[in-house]
Amino acid sequence: MRRLAMLLMVAALALAGCVIQPALSVALDSPANGGTVSSQTPILAWTSAGGATSYRLQVATDANFSDLVVDKSGMTGPSYSIASGTLETGRSYYWRVNATRGSETTAFSPYWTFKTQGSSDSLMVNATLNGSSWSGAVQYTLTGPKAGSGASVPQSFAALPEGTYGVSYTGGGPPGASLTSITPSPTQVLSTGGAITFTLNFQSQPSDTILVNATLDGSIWSGSVYYTLHGPKGESGASVAQTFSGLPDGTYTLSYSSGGPSGATLSSITPSPTQALSSGGTVAFTLNFHRTHPDSTVYVDATLDGRPWSGRVTYDIHGPRADSSARAPDSFDGMPHGTYTIAYRHGGPTGASLTSITPQPTQTLHSGRSISFTLNFHSQSTGRIYVDATLDGASWAGEVSYVIHGPWSASKDSVPHSYGDLPSGTYTVSYLSGGPPGASLMSISPSPTQTLPEGGTIRFTLNFHAGQSVGTILVNATLDGQPWEVAVGSGKVSYSLRGPKSDSGHSVPETFSNCPAGTYTLSFLSGGPIGATLSSISPGPRQTLAPGGTISYTLNFHAQAKGTVLVNATLDGKPWSGSVSYVLHGPYVDSSEGVPDSFTNCPPGTYTVSYSSGGPHQSQLISITPPRQHLSSGGTISFTLNFKFQGGVIPGVLPPPPPMPPPPTMPPSD
Repeated sequence: MRRLAMLLMVAALALAGCVIQPALSVALDSPANGGTVSSQTPILAWTSAGGATSYRLQVATDANFSDLVVDKSGMTGPSYSIASGTLETGRSYYWRVNATRGSETTAFSPYWTFKTQGSSDSLMVNATLNGSSWSGAVQYTLTGPKAGSGASVPQSFAALPEGTYGVSYTGGGPPGASLTSITPSPTQVLSTGGAITFTLNFQSQPSDTILVNATLDGSIWSGSVYYTLHGPKGESGASVAQTFSGLPDGTYTLSYSSGGPSGATLSSITPSPTQALSSGGTVAFTLNFHRTHPDSTVYVDATLDGRPWSGRVTYDIHGPRADSSARAPDSFDGMPHGTYTIAYRHGGPTGASLTSITPQPTQTLHSGRSISFTLNFHSQSTGRIYVDATLDGASWAGEVSYVIHGPWSASKDSVPHSYGDLPSGTYTVSYLSGGPPGASLMSISPSPTQTLPEGGTIRFTLNFHAGQSVGTILVNATLDGQPWEVAVGSGKVSYSLRGPKSDSGHSVPETFSNCPAGTYTLSFLSGGPIGATLSSISPGPRQTLAPGGTISYTLNFHAQAKGTVLVNATLDGKPWSGSVSYVLHGPYVDSSEGVPDSFTNCPPGTYTVSYSSGGPHQSQLISITPPRQHLSSGGTISFTLNFKFQGGVIPGVLPPPPPMPPPPTMPPSD
């Protein structure tokens, strides 16, 4: 019996302490999959089960995670704030997390994506030599909604409008090498917020060599084509690509005879049909073919005051095939597909001016389709502009340099002057230099920008003042009527000053000296006291500085009502209080070592809570709800740290072991 009782007690204790540990797992929480984050420093949060002791986070620009921007391991909390400068605007990112418990590490979670705000439409041009990356001088042109050119690689082009872009090689590259291809294609489509890359692939060639290549609609093509090389040594060919080696140096010209891709026509020979071969050098000729479609047509029409018009007007068409005309309407048949731009040169209805090209000056022609450009003219009576000057209010004549900008532009070095037969529209006069000796320009009246009506007149007057020409501008600030200045912890501020002299500032109070006399405007950009908003600029955002005088601007801020942030905790869904370490992030940042707790005097804005350590004994934080909240002016929000018990035996007192049986009674001895 005694042995059996001992065995039962040992078994009970073993069963009480033997709890199967839950499986280790991790799941992404915020930001939402596929969403756009409002900050360049977003907080990535996740949840886990199974008592993870650390996490590893990866953020990349591609789904294969080959281009990592964040690779952070050893984190003990289920959130991470991405550092400033890590992310680019207008770009999509991929992120994933794994969890570790002791020697056990999970696989990475399925990735989620998020996108930063802004636009990042970009194009990159790279190069290779014999399959390896190469950088250096090379000339190429970029065609598309925004054309351009380059003289070296690698090179990037940013802030491009969406549409179809093409890259054409014009010259240069690695010495002794020739271009063999442009990958993935010489023509690609750039989508909004996207990025594309063109790679110019060069191959080393023997010295004293001429290489003849061909393209079809921008892609490398090989096949039967007849051509002749004229120069110090004549050659001919019947196919491409072909190499002619051991040639004497000198000037060579390539002449196309016949052949090429079926249904295509030769549009150009690049970089030029005539090139000079230097001793020990290499040149390459490229025959560029385009496959035309009988129904691919570009139409050009014209209107006068909204009605169809026909007559003499000169314009050029740029694209895969260039053309021009001196009349409208006109049509261009059999055009290869690609992006075309029409450029007006001169002509049109007598007495009218071109106001627009619709639907737009650049369009994409698809094979078997058609596009139409319409030149829209408007009849107008001509007007006249007068430019004169004053000195201290009296008329003045003499040398002064200025420029007129508008539908018609000009520059002049004296006043008074008049300009006739001008089209209607908005004109601006910009002062450059000169005027009465020792005087400074005070203003241009009635305004430096005016609208000339059809058949009307406008007058610009340059007003000069003799004497001291500069003054001082002061910028101050108040918070709820009391003086406020930029200091550590008080908040930042940014504003701009526009007038005869433009400037900007990032602190108050601030003094701007040596400012020319004239009218100035103060514009508030951002910042100010933490938790406050700008209510006014006094005495007004627009003031006039007299020669030798002083003006003062005051940025008046008003503090918004402060709010309260509460932080609580639960254990298995029931309220819990105790020691736990966490940080409150937002317009106001603070930390605490226990729950429940409250943070008062918090300015309005978006807040999050990040867990650091601690919490109920033998438990694991599984979530913070909600993960992010917006605190309104004077309001209250609440965060809850949710813990789950992960241990074995619930803490308490074990029951006493069963009583031992009494020892056997010995018989009395005789």
